[in-house]
Amino acid sequence: MKQQVKQSAVFIVMLLLGLCLGITLKFGYNKLSYHPNIMTLDTSAHYEGTDKPVILYTTHWCQYCKQVQSYLNQHNVEYLSRDIESNDQKINSLFNSLQRADIPQIIIGNKVIAGTNLSIVEAALQEQSFL
Repeated sequence: MKQQVKQSAVFIVMLLLGLCLGITLKFGYNKLSYHPNIMTLDTSAHYEGTDKPVILYTTHWCQYCKQVQSYLNQHNVEYLSRDIESNDQKINSLFNSLQRADIPQIIIGNKVIAGTNLSIVEAALQEQSFL
């Protein structure tokens, strides 16, 4: 009987250690692979040939891109939409220079915003006095 209790206790301890290790590894991986939603970069190359204050890298099928476009339209913010699947070498080169594959990518001034966090978009627009 003592042997069974001892084996059960060892099993429970090993199970708890395994769960703790797994959870720790998951959070560590997430922390290491985290990309901030907003980056500050030299975006001058993206603005060459346009006078639009906002540049949006999109695809035609992306619902999140449509949300950002709708937000910008509702607030009367002019923007240039660039479809990354258009096979335009210049657009692809500019998009690749951002070193992120997320869409949408929103450029406002020297800020590059990944995704559809509209509060971050709004803050960047206000910072540039576009809202």
